[in-house]
Order: sequence, then structure tokens, then C-alpha cells
Amino acid sequence: MRSNSITNIEEDELEYEFARTLDGETPPPLIPSKRFTLALLVFFAFIVQYSQRVNLPIAIVCMVNRTKSHEYQLSFNSTTTTTIKPLVTALQKRGFLQEKQFNWMELQQQILLGGYWAGYIFTQVPGGWLATTIGAKWVFAGSLFTSSIASFASTMMYTMSSTHFISMFLLRFIVGLAHGVLFPATIALWSLWAVPQERSTLASIGFCGTHLGTSVTMLVGGLFCRHLYSGWMYIFCLTGILGFIWLLLWISLTSDSPNNHKTISDHERDYICNLTGSTGKKRSMTLASIPWKNIFTSKPLIALFITHIANLFGLFFFLTNLGKILTEIHRVPTQYTGYILACGFFLTLLTSLSSGIIADNLVRNNVMTLTTARKMFNSLTSFIPVLCMISLCFCDESKKVLGIITILVFLASSGLGYGSGYVVNFADIVPAYSGVIFGLGNSFASIAGVIGNIIAGMIVTKPVLEQWRKLFIMFGIVYFIGGIVFLLFGSAVPRKWAKFQSVNNEKEKKLNDEEIIPMNQTKQIKI
Repeated sequence: MRSNSITNIEEDELEYEFARTLDGETPPPLIPSKRFTLALLVFFAFIVQYSQRVNLPIAIVCMVNRTKSHEYQLSFNSTTTTTIKPLVTALQKRGFLQEKQFNWMELQQQILLGGYWAGYIFTQVPGGWLATTIGAKWVFAGSLFTSSIASFASTMMYTMSSTHFISMFLLRFIVGLAHGVLFPATIALWSLWAVPQERSTLASIGFCGTHLGTSVTMLVGGLFCRHLYSGWMYIFCLTGILGFIWLLLWISLTSDSPNNHKTISDHERDYICNLTGSTGKKRSMTLASIPWKNIFTSKPLIALFITHIANLFGLFFFLTNLGKILTEIHRVPTQYTGYILACGFFLTLLTSLSSGIIADNLVRNNVMTLTTARKMFNSLTSFIPVLCMISLCFCDESKKVLGIITILVFLASSGLGYGSGYVVNFADIVPAYSGVIFGLGNSFASIAGVIGNIIAGMIVTKPVLEQWRKLFIMFGIVYFIGGIVFLLFGSAVPRKWAKFQSVNNEKEKKLNDEEIIPMNQTKQIKI
């Protein structure tokens, strides 16, 4: 019985290999190609998104009047917190503007930083739905056009006197709303553009922009704050302008699907469409048309939801608190924490890209099936953090170096989930509904991440390892559960009810039935 089930799964996956070599045709090269160009534009889109996501957390360093403090608190990556000392005094600054700062209390600052996430959570599922109905191209364009306007409009805080707090919150809420659609739209986009043997590579290229956007904005934003009067103005201005430049390239060079691309070769179009089953036609989608029963009774999909939630539950917490762990537990000097974390994000970029390339090569060369590759890399992104949690339980100030290495390993392992783990797995198993279902899963996972931070705030009341150790154990258990569940029940084989072919055939059958009924009724009337 077991051998039969394994054989069936392998036969399903070999459908792609058979189609790829059908009639002796060879796949079109990845470089250069329209799908690779699309991956680069998605890469730059995520650079823009993450630069706009972190612009306020970085800019707030020099926006807030901190005359009573000798240290600045810097929050970046929307959640990560660390501390840096001002390296340049006001007398050393230069620029065309006068220095302007705001007297925001700590609570007000946290509200402003949370404004982004308040909007972000609400547009996850709508983002996937829009990408399916109107096309991912225009979802991307509308998202970053809106967020670029809001980011650029943040420079108006310079001229405001009394309404700056409310205005800034509304602008951050709008940026969050706009950005919430991007990840679901990306998954929907790759379900149409990326064949299974290349999906990890193309997706990982795009997701690398998230890590690079964070690191570069940290470095450039820090320079603006340190060396220019009202340096925060330049941060908002630059991230807004980047969005408009990207938008021009995106509109002129991309399309929703290979079928609709004006300059793609017939060879590349046929290669992609034959392996993905895409027809390029827009699909109407209502809540009633989504197969909810199949979604919530599919073991591989439930396993994917669980590992997604488990990973973001831990990842959100550590991105929020890595700076505090370094300074409070390991006693790392505050001026070095930013460099350590920037190095960690660069490692995340490398592991994300390399895991995608390695996974695709393993599948193309028949070393392993796509399901095995997904399970392997998802296990690494889930179980390595478990080992890191165990290590951190014993890393106090006397084991500072081990603690830093552990944190770097943790950040590096998180990239494996983006390159060939749970993030891209949605496009594997539910291609026709990947955007909506990823949005649903990301909503659950984001809420879990917020809950994780609340729990952490309740447990850790003092900067001592004994209290942090409780959190490390808790998050280690959560990571372990997420990894085990996916290892046992995960899959990369498309569900029959979620293939493009099945959905298209069902739609055509429904249309044919609707056309036949009136004809039959007409004949009866004539008789």
C-alpha cells in the first residue's frame, strides 16, 4: 500500500519531467529570458518595498528630539530593534534644510511603528484575490505607486506643526495597506511564470530584494541621519523616488502571464504554459467559488499553514528583539549591533538565493523529487533555529562570541524558507489559488507573530538570561512542531482541484451548461 502511494506521487511529479522533454524539445535558456527579467524586476520591487517598510523605523532616530538621551534607539526591518550612539554632532551636520525634530513620547513612537502592521495584515487575502482576477502586474504597480506617494508625502511632516503625529500614522497605515498585497501577488505571479523546475530559483532571486533592501536602507539612512540636517526628509524622499523609477520599468517590461507578453518568444511561452497549465485568461473569483472544504481538509496544505505560522511566530519575535538580546544578554557594545545584524541579513540573502538554485538543480537532475527538496530545505529552516534556541539558553556575557555566531546562523537559516521552503510551496500545491491561500496563511502567521511579541513582553520583565531562556525554549518547541508536521505531511504535488487545468475545465463546463439550458428551453417553447 505504501509503495503504491509513493509511486503515485512520483508519477504525478514526473508529469513535469515528461512535458519538459516532450518531442525532444530543450527548455529555453533562463539567462537571458523574459522570466529572468521578471525575477529581476520583482527583486527590485522588494528592494523598494522593504526600503519603504523600514524608512520610518530608521528615520525616527533623527526625527525625535532626544536631548535627554545620549543614545538613539534604532528600529529597522519594521520590527528589529537595536541601539546606536550618535557619531556626528549637530555642528558637524550640513545640508539645505534646518534641523526639525518632533517631541513624540515612546508610546507615540510605538504606535507610529505599529501603524504599518495595522494596515499590512488587512490586505493579505485581498492581494491574492486581486492578483488572480485583475492580474499580478497591476497589483504590484498599484501597491508600490500608492506606497511611494505615501512615502514621499511623509516629507510634508517638515512643514507641519500640530497634526504631524496623526498624519504620519495615517501615511504609515496606507503604506502597510499597499504593501500587504505584494507577497500574495508574488506567489500568484510565479504560479503562472515559473515552471516547477525553476520556481525556487526565480522566487529566491525576487525574495533576495527583501534582505538587500533592509540592509542598504539601514546603511544609507544612517548616513543621512548622522550627516544631514533633517536627514529623515532625505530617507522618505529617496525611498519614494525609487518606487516611481521602478514603476516605469515594471509597466513597460512585464505582463500578467506569458500568454499576454508582447515580446516573449514562442518557444519560451509554450515552455512555461505547457508546464504550468496557464491559459493567461483572467478568472473571476468569489468567496463561494473558492473550494474552502478542500483547502481545510488537505493534509499537505494544513501542514503548510502550520509550518508557516510556526516560522513567522519565531521570526517576528527575533527580528523584534535581536538587538536587545545582543545588548542586554551578550553585552555587545551598542555601536556594533547594527553591523552584526546587517551581516546577518546579508547571510539571509545568500542562503535564500543559494537554496533556490540548489533545489532546482537537484530536481532537474533527478537527484530528488520536488517534494523531497521542499521537505529538506524546510526542515533546515525549522530545525536549525531549534539548535540555535538551545545554544542561546547557555550564552550569557561570558559566551558573547558564541551568542553572536548563533544569531548569525539563525538569520542565515531563515533564508532557506524563502528560497525553497514553505514560502514557495504555496505555488507548488495550489497554483490556481496560490495568491489567496498564501494571503490567508500569511494573515494567520502575522497575527501569530504579533501574539508572540505580546507573550514575550509578558515573560521578560528584566534583562536577565533566566527570563529570556523561557522564551528560547518556547520558540524552540514551536519551530520543532512546525518542522515535524511539514516533514510528515508536506508535499509539492499540485492538488487536483487546484491545478489550472482543472479550474479552467470546470469553468468551461459551467459555461457550456449555461449555454445548453436556454437552447433546450427554447425548443420546448416552440414545440
